Amino acid sequence: MIIEGLKLTLLGMSVVFAFLGLLVVMVNLCARLLKPFTEKEAAAHEYQTRRKFRELPQSEDKRRIMAVISASVSAHRAGRK
Repeated sequence: MIIEGLKLTLLGMSVVFAFLGLLVVMVNLCARLLKPFTEKEAAAHEYQTRRKFRELPQSEDKRRIMAVISASVSAHRAGRK
């Protein structure tokens, strides 16, 4: 009886492990297939944000602050790649 319980436990754990492995593979595959679309959307969003920022009248201090923030975000993104 104990041996049958251990067999069933191992079978269940193996099925769960295989399913989770398949899930990881599918998520990575989807990420690779959809990466070009997300890059285009990010570029379009960044363009719209910059366009809106340029249209607003701002003081020199605000422009300097935005430049520092933009530079730090760019440096952070460059470090993550």
